[in-house]
Amino acid sequence: MDENTTAQDAERPEGRQRSRLQRVLPATPLLSGFSVAVGVLLAIALAATIAGISTVLISIFLGMFLALGLDPAVRVLERRGMSRPVGVTIVAVVFLGVVAVILLILVPATVRQIAAAIEAAPETIAAMQQSDWYRALEADLGVDLSAVVAESIRSLTTLSSFLAISGGVLKAGFGVVGAVSSFVMVVVLTLYFVSSLQSIKAAISNLVPLYRRVRFAEVLDEITQSVGGVVAGGVTLSIINAAVVLLIQLAVGSSIPAVMAIVAFFVTLVPMIGSLVFLVIGGVATLFVSPTAALVFVIAYLVYIQVEAYVVTPRIMGKAASVPGVLVIIGAMIGATLLGLLGALVAIPLTASILIIVRKVWIPRQNRQTEPPED
Repeated sequence: MDENTTAQDAERPEGRQRSRLQRVLPATPLLSGFSVAVGVLLAIALAATIAGISTVLISIFLGMFLALGLDPAVRVLERRGMSRPVGVTIVAVVFLGVVAVILLILVPATVRQIAAAIEAAPETIAAMQQSDWYRALEADLGVDLSAVVAESIRSLTTLSSFLAISGGVLKAGFGVVGAVSSFVMVVVLTLYFVSSLQSIKAAISNLVPLYRRVRFAEVLDEITQSVGGVVAGGVTLSIINAAVVLLIQLAVGSSIPAVMAIVAFFVTLVPMIGSLVFLVIGGVATLFVSPTAALVFVIAYLVYIQVEAYVVTPRIMGKAASVPGVLVIIGAMIGATLLGLLGALVAIPLTASILIIVRKVWIPRQNRQTEPPED
């Protein structure tokens, strides 16, 4: 009788509503709510922890990124008959030598050129104001640009602006100290990752089941080779680009050729769009020399961009970066939005890695499915 009554109650609308609620609502609401609250707090704490150590994580990631870029040089030495420890030692010594050159030669020269540019700024501004193109621009706009410049300089000399600039200088000083420490950490991590790259890959492969380990190791090795080729090729292209910019800036009489070359190196690390971005930056900066110098720079650099695209890049990159151009642009935009310049730099290697996984793992798996799944 009780079972019949229960069945009849379940068939009623009220009984069906209670059964649905029992399926949706947890059996212990208080314990479930407490568990959800604890999970949310743990997620927030984890996010805060990751944000707090973001600088360390970026240094680790950048060290691994540079190590993969140095690994092709070690492989070349190995193919020439050297053992890997010897090859790693040679590459590490060359890497430290390049770092020493940057610290002892390029950085002081850059600082001197920036100081000279600041000292010569009043004369440069005065000469620019006396030029014909400046007067024509002022007449076309109908604005006294000289008064605007003078007012801007006067506002910078007020007490509030001085305090703001002083605070900014103090923050910049702490930023320089942090940048130096991060730079040293990146150098140390790069050397460590280069020397232990094979053991790191072996340790990662050991985490995979034995029957998949050989295939996983092959794919991992191909990914590291592809990423290393992309990084090494991109750095080489940026070095050539910076050398070309240095020569053009010296030819047009720029007062900061080394600064422009360094800016070109970092900007052009972003593939495809980096050269176009620096074309605008370099053209505007060279405009302070003269309009003719800016025109010469733009034409000469445009010619080099064409040579780089059709001659230099295919010879250096080869098949290392077999990534469609549209994916390069999309990846660079997404990476720059998420992580700034670093994200734009690593977008192409990550995109190449994903494509390798798709080609080597996903597509073969799909090709093996010759029949529709059973229902």
